[in-house]
Amino acid sequence: MKTNTHTNASFIVTKKISNANGFLLPSTLYDAVKDIATIPVKGFYLQDVPEFTDYKFKMHKNAFIKDKLTIQAQLVKQTTTSFTVNILVTKAKTTLNHHERVCSALFNFPVNNTEFTESKTAC
Repeated sequence: MKTNTHTNASFIVTKKISNANGFLLPSTLYDAVKDIATIPVKGFYLQDVPEFTDYKFKMHKNAFIKDKLTIQAQLVKQTTTSFTVNILVTKAKTTLNHHERVCSALFNFPVNNTEFTESKTAC
């Protein structure tokens, strides 16, 4: 069975998840990023994905109401003890079809040997 180790998700900033000035609340983006980080590693567990053991989360730019963000999650490292998922959140710039980085994050998920499926170790 092949496991999808890369995921893209859209996220639109609304008035409900922004502050009075129209800025996206970082805690809301963190929650969305945390949920999406589990997707690339779901296929490696027989049951639910365990809680991550370590993470780094950094906001680079603000996002505003009506901004359409893209959250990209990719399994970048697999060891006998953990999986590392890299997250990149971008928003489209109006000029030259470029994207600017809004946020980046790394999440480490533990390998639980009793739940880990040996047949899925190849990425």
